Amino acid sequence: MCDTMIALANTTRSGFNVFAKNSDRDPNEPQYFTFIPATDHAPGSKVMCTYIEIDQAPHTNAMILSKPSWIWGGEMGVNEFGVVIGNEAIWTKMPYGDPALLGMDFLRLGLERGSTAAEAVDVIIELLAAYGQGGNCAFDGEFYYHNTFLVSDPDGAYILETAGKFWALEKVRDIRTISNVMSVSKYERIHPDAISFAIEQGWCDGADDFNFATTYLDHDHPVNMGGTLRSGCTDRVIHSARGEVDVHTMQTALRNHNSNESWTGSPASAPCMHAAALGGSQSTTSLIAVIRPEGRSTYWGTGMSTPHVAPFRPFWFDAYSERVVFPYDKQEAAMEDWIRREGISRAFVAGKLDEAAYTAELHEMEARWIARAEEIEGASAEVRKAFCEDVATEDRAFIDTWLARAAESEARPRGDKEFQSAWAYWNTKLGANRFVAV
Repeated sequence: MCDTMIALANTTRSGFNVFAKNSDRDPNEPQYFTFIPATDHAPGSKVMCTYIEIDQAPHTNAMILSKPSWIWGGEMGVNEFGVVIGNEAIWTKMPYGDPALLGMDFLRLGLERGSTAAEAVDVIIELLAAYGQGGNCAFDGEFYYHNTFLVSDPDGAYILETAGKFWALEKVRDIRTISNVMSVSKYERIHPDAISFAIEQGWCDGADDFNFATTYLDHDHPVNMGGTLRSGCTDRVIHSARGEVDVHTMQTALRNHNSNESWTGSPASAPCMHAAALGGSQSTTSLIAVIRPEGRSTYWGTGMSTPHVAPFRPFWFDAYSERVVFPYDKQEAAMEDWIRREGISRAFVAGKLDEAAYTAELHEMEARWIARAEEIEGASAEVRKAFCEDVATEDRAFIDTWLARAAESEARPRGDKEFQSAWAYWNTKLGANRFVAV
């Protein structure tokens, strides 16, 4: 489960589109930022995605992908042209099907093959028709769903919502948030057979009462309410800053607990999601993008779970620290880094850290980073890369200091016995699954 949002240029302080996403997945599932270079491919080449092999493109774009370790694709990512994509799990009336392309695979393929948001949308639509979507999406256990994508670039954004082979496309205006519930009612384009199929199934009487979001929605799925509550929460946060939306606004939205207690409250309704029972999801990595033209976008990523205690570290496509955005052949090191940083979240669950002191230091550090990043946005790649290296060093020292404090502190476990039992299970399994898809 996830939350993805965008504020278009007419609503932001900078005058650029601002994107954000929390990726909510299994609490033990490593997810990290990795750089994948542009590549030319021989005619007739194939590429192995998570479950199936498909035809390769003659050329694939360079990208930075937020990648769950075992999945070929990604939860969110950006390419060299400034295209940014995030996906959401949704539950529809259509069957989930045999292993095919996962939503995360479509996301990577859209970034690899599209130089604009519109091109990336068309890539996903064409591959959906050619190969279909399906397969187990869970790191631990089984989890099946369809997908909605928020696809953006410096000029605009689209919501591409799917149900099996069917889809509908909405052009974003102003501010838009999506979560784990279908939401595209007004569309620019739609699968040519989506309406007639729904009529044949008796899901609507005709085109006049057809609504893609409500007609294809699985109304009985329990996740729908949580998605509605979370998207409403992030929408309110962003609208409250309309005209002045910036990185801090998106941090506030991603870190919001929607009036719940942060660690043991109702995770389904909180954008900053904390797993509270077996089978639950947690916000495992977050991304914010200020989407500027000509590949000069500024990105802020956590590479760490629970964003309200995770530092958002800056990077650019042409300037980043390899301790924040890992080379594609260093995914094992990236996984180890995510697991190490996960110690902060586990320490808070165990009641070993002073949250007020920690977050005060975190916010002061981030405020300095944001101010400095804005100062040097127009500087050379060398200047920006040096800053990113300084950030990586400061971030490492910050995390290590608080991990050391946790090691010396007495545990005061949070929550009830069920909560503690779930985290005892996750703690014993953390780092056990080391499979990396390439």
